[in-house]
Amino acid sequence: MDTLSDDSLLEIFDFCRQILIMPWQPYWDWHTMVHVCRRWRQLIFASPRRLELQLVCKSRTPVKRIL
Repeated sequence: MDTLSDDSLLEIFDFCRQILIMPWQPYWDWHTMVHVCRRWRQLIFASPRRLELQLVCKSRTPVKRIL
């Protein structure tokens, strides 16, 4: 994975985002990906619009814990 450029990784992340969105979960579970490594975290947080990052608050989710 270290040999892939940042642009290539972004393409992969964007592709995953598009195929992983399901009718019962209309958002991408990106926060799991940012725990893989520092490079992925920096890359994902640097591209919030392209990857359509969203914070999802459910009825029982403490907002303080998410942020």
